[in-house]
Amino acid sequence: MFKALEELGEVMKAVPDVQDIEDEKFDMNFSLIYFTQESAEKVKAAIENVSEIKEAVVGEFKLPKQEAAKAEEPAAKESKIVPEPKQAGAAAVQKDTKKETEKKPEKKSAKPAVGRTVRVDIEKLDVLMNLVSELIIAKNGLVSISSNTQDTRNDNSFNEQIEYLESVTTNLHESVMKVRMVPIESVVNRFPRMIRDLSKKLDKKMELHMTGEDTELDRTVIDEIGDPLQHLLRNSADHGLESNEDRIALGKSEVGNIWLNAYQDGNNVNIEVRDDGAGINIEKVRNKALEKGMITPEQAEVMTDKEIIDLLFQPSFSTADKITDVSGRGVGLDVVKTKIEGLGGNIECRSVIGEGSSFIIHLPLTLAIIQALMVELGNEKYAIPLGSIQTIEDVPFSDIKYVQTKEVINLRGTVIPLIRLDQILDVESAAQDQESLTVVIVKKGDKQAGLVVDNLIGQQEVVIKSIGSYINCSKIISGATILGDGEIALILEVNTLV
Repeated sequence: MFKALEELGEVMKAVPDVQDIEDEKFDMNFSLIYFTQESAEKVKAAIENVSEIKEAVVGEFKLPKQEAAKAEEPAAKESKIVPEPKQAGAAAVQKDTKKETEKKPEKKSAKPAVGRTVRVDIEKLDVLMNLVSELIIAKNGLVSISSNTQDTRNDNSFNEQIEYLESVTTNLHESVMKVRMVPIESVVNRFPRMIRDLSKKLDKKMELHMTGEDTELDRTVIDEIGDPLQHLLRNSADHGLESNEDRIALGKSEVGNIWLNAYQDGNNVNIEVRDDGAGINIEKVRNKALEKGMITPEQAEVMTDKEIIDLLFQPSFSTADKITDVSGRGVGLDVVKTKIEGLGGNIECRSVIGEGSSFIIHLPLTLAIIQALMVELGNEKYAIPLGSIQTIEDVPFSDIKYVQTKEVINLRGTVIPLIRLDQILDVESAAQDQESLTVVIVKKGDKQAGLVVDNLIGQQEVVIKSIGSYINCSKIISGATILGDGEIALILEVNTLV
């Protein structure tokens, strides 16, 4: 809710304070003093658009000119979130809440100063991160020069300085990233109340078990992950868990369980939402997809259970028998998938009928600087994120087989489809005189694919630069990076390719 309000104006004061609101230390209502240029109706609509707000009462009052000028001056200095000048009007807002409110970015400011914390504008951190990025590009340039130079007189001294610079830039990058990291607790601490309210609304007994609240993510990711997690928890409560009577009849505990687990896995953070409910009825999903014309009868016969479950992430798809204000509108899982992939992550679903379902979100720790494998295709260079790579294989042409006219390889008992990047990217491949292909095996959840490349250059720390909509194939290109020699390399989006 605070995030929605800050897009329209500036919250000047909260009663009780923001920290108490975040920690649920308030009754069923709270008040805000809010400066904005928007109408009271627009502010009221923005507040009530948050599902956890039951009702908002908005009133206006005017400040004397002298007081308004004093109020505007510190507000303008304090934050750059709202660049336009504030008018002297203020809105006093009082809300009745059903559940906990959205996270407010200034949560840290309301804490006691025991931890000696300093509030930093996210825009200033972005500038600092950009400077670190430029430093890494400069470092890569020196590394490139040192590897190509013909003068060997001062090689040892020069290489020592390069190694020292590399150590400094790595430590600086890690330090900046730590400043940007925020515990996921700031997002999930409102979910216990939401589950309690859903328990009453759905007339189901349920408990939420959370672990890993201290797991940290980049602030940019934290700001966007709340809604997808809320979708998944509502989905588990409404669709996943059976009614109290059904659970008793099945020999289960009357109280349904939902788990929210977060943990770090290498350069990724995994967030799992799991329940011990009925699981996903594969046949029901298959029949619903046939009814909607999403698949043909021929496709339905050969599709695996995993492929059937993946249909749940298609737009406007829902197996709910009735539409409620909790779920069943078909706008849940596809929105979750789109949001997660927009953050550079992916989501997978596992389910066992009668035992429950599990949704696992894989997210990158950072969105700015990554470790990547540099490869060549023809005369062009591309970067593949290292976190998506399983192995690199030398595949003889004789090992390539065909399944439904598509190239595949059998790698240690696993059938993996081949993706010819030169065909997808419309790049003229280098002449292949060898008797084998260089294949980079990448993964997305439990899916794998083999990317065919011409040559391997090596591992490198790359800075992700946005390219917007400048190229047509932007869905398979997540960004670009500047190499040490000044060349531009495109970064491949593995989630789209696999």
